Amino acid sequence: MRTRQNNPNDIAFARLALTIVALEFGQPDLSLDIEKTGPDRRRAIFVRQVAIYVAQTVFDLTATRLGELFSRDRSTITHAVRVVEDSREDPVFNRKLLKAEDVLSQSYDALRAAA
Repeated sequence: MRTRQNNPNDIAFARLALTIVALEFGQPDLSLDIEKTGPDRRRAIFVRQVAIYVAQTVFDLTATRLGELFSRDRSTITHAVRVVEDSREDPVFNRKLLKAEDVLSQSYDALRAAA
Protein backbone atom coordinates (compact mmCIF):
# COMPACT_ATOMS: atom_id res chain seq x y z
CA MET A 1 0.00 0.00 0.00
CA ARG A 2 1.42 3.36 -0.97
CA THR A 3 1.71 6.20 1.48
CA ARG A 4 1.57 9.83 0.55
CA GLN A 5 1.93 12.86 2.75
CA ASN A 6 -1.08 15.15 2.74
CA ASN A 7 -0.22 18.40 1.05
CA PRO A 8 -1.81 21.66 2.18
CA ASN A 9 -2.49 22.32 -1.52
CA ASP A 10 -4.58 19.15 -1.92
CA ILE A 11 -7.85 21.06 -1.48
CA ALA A 12 -6.78 23.49 -4.20
CA PHE A 13 -5.85 20.57 -6.46
CA ALA A 14 -9.27 18.96 -5.90
CA ARG A 15 -11.04 22.25 -6.62
CA LEU A 16 -8.95 22.76 -9.74
CA ALA A 17 -9.75 19.25 -10.97
CA LEU A 18 -13.45 19.78 -10.35
CA THR A 19 -13.43 23.17 -12.08
CA ILE A 20 -11.62 21.96 -15.20
CA VAL A 21 -13.74 18.81 -15.50
CA ALA A 22 -16.98 20.68 -14.79
CA LEU A 23 -16.19 23.21 -17.51
CA GLU A 24 -15.24 20.48 -19.98
CA PHE A 25 -18.48 18.61 -19.27
CA GLY A 26 -20.79 21.64 -19.16
CA GLN A 27 -21.46 21.74 -15.40
CA PRO A 28 -19.57 24.87 -14.27
CA ASP A 29 -21.43 25.39 -10.99
CA LEU A 30 -20.41 22.19 -9.15
CA SER A 31 -18.75 22.21 -5.73
CA LEU A 32 -16.72 19.62 -3.86
CA ASP A 33 -19.28 18.73 -1.23
CA ILE A 34 -22.77 19.79 -2.32
CA GLU A 35 -24.90 17.52 -4.47
CA LYS A 36 -27.08 19.00 -7.16
CA THR A 37 -30.76 18.26 -7.04
CA GLY A 38 -33.33 17.89 -9.77
CA PRO A 39 -32.95 16.55 -13.29
CA ASP A 40 -29.21 17.31 -13.56
CA ARG A 41 -28.32 15.28 -10.46
CA ARG A 42 -27.09 12.17 -12.30
CA ARG A 43 -24.96 14.24 -14.66
CA ALA A 44 -23.50 16.22 -11.76
CA ILE A 45 -22.62 13.01 -9.92
CA PHE A 46 -20.88 11.63 -12.99
CA VAL A 47 -18.92 14.86 -13.53
CA ARG A 48 -17.83 14.75 -9.87
CA GLN A 49 -16.73 11.13 -10.39
CA VAL A 50 -14.64 12.23 -13.36
CA ALA A 51 -13.06 14.99 -11.26
CA ILE A 52 -12.20 12.42 -8.58
CA TYR A 53 -10.59 10.17 -11.19
CA VAL A 54 -8.58 13.01 -12.69
CA ALA A 55 -7.47 14.28 -9.28
CA GLN A 56 -6.25 10.79 -8.43
CA THR A 57 -4.36 10.29 -11.66
CA VAL A 58 -2.86 13.76 -12.12
CA PHE A 59 -2.19 14.75 -8.51
CA ASP A 60 -1.54 11.24 -7.14
CA LEU A 61 -4.14 11.66 -4.38
CA THR A 62 -5.15 8.55 -2.45
CA ALA A 63 -8.74 7.33 -2.19
CA THR A 64 -8.71 8.20 1.51
CA ARG A 65 -7.50 11.75 0.85
CA LEU A 66 -9.98 12.22 -2.00
CA GLY A 67 -12.74 11.04 0.32
CA GLU A 68 -11.79 13.76 2.77
CA LEU A 69 -11.63 16.42 0.06
CA PHE A 70 -14.89 15.47 -1.67
CA SER A 71 -16.72 14.62 1.59
CA ARG A 72 -17.19 11.01 0.54
CA ASP A 73 -16.31 7.59 1.90
CA ARG A 74 -13.19 5.90 0.55
CA SER A 75 -15.32 3.15 -1.02
CA THR A 76 -17.35 5.78 -2.88
CA ILE A 77 -14.10 7.17 -4.29
CA THR A 78 -13.03 3.71 -5.43
CA HIS A 79 -16.43 3.23 -7.09
CA ALA A 80 -16.10 6.60 -8.87
CA VAL A 81 -12.73 5.62 -10.29
CA ARG A 82 -14.14 2.32 -11.57
CA VAL A 83 -17.11 4.07 -13.19
CA VAL A 84 -14.80 6.43 -15.06
CA GLU A 85 -12.43 3.65 -16.11
CA ASP A 86 -15.39 1.71 -17.51
CA SER A 87 -16.62 4.80 -19.36
CA ARG A 88 -13.32 5.33 -21.19
CA GLU A 89 -14.46 2.95 -23.93
CA ASP A 90 -16.60 5.80 -25.31
CA PRO A 91 -14.26 7.71 -27.66
CA VAL A 92 -15.99 11.07 -27.17
CA PHE A 93 -15.86 10.75 -23.39
CA ASN A 94 -12.26 9.57 -23.52
CA ARG A 95 -11.21 12.62 -25.59
CA LYS A 96 -12.83 14.96 -23.05
CA LEU A 97 -11.15 13.10 -20.21
CA LEU A 98 -7.74 13.24 -21.88
CA LYS A 99 -8.19 16.96 -22.51
CA ALA A 100 -9.00 17.60 -18.84
CA GLU A 101 -6.05 15.46 -17.73
CA ASP A 102 -3.74 17.33 -20.09
CA VAL A 103 -4.84 20.76 -18.87
CA LEU A 104 -4.41 19.70 -15.25
CA SER A 105 -1.05 18.05 -15.88
CA GLN A 106 0.26 21.19 -17.54
CA SER A 107 -1.04 23.34 -14.67
CA TYR A 108 0.50 21.01 -12.09
CA ASP A 109 3.86 20.97 -13.89
CA ALA A 110 3.85 24.78 -14.06
CA LEU A 111 3.07 25.04 -10.34
CA ARG A 112 5.85 22.64 -9.42
CA ALA A 113 8.33 24.48 -11.67
CA ALA A 114 7.43 27.80 -10.02
CA ALA A 115 7.91 26.42 -6.49
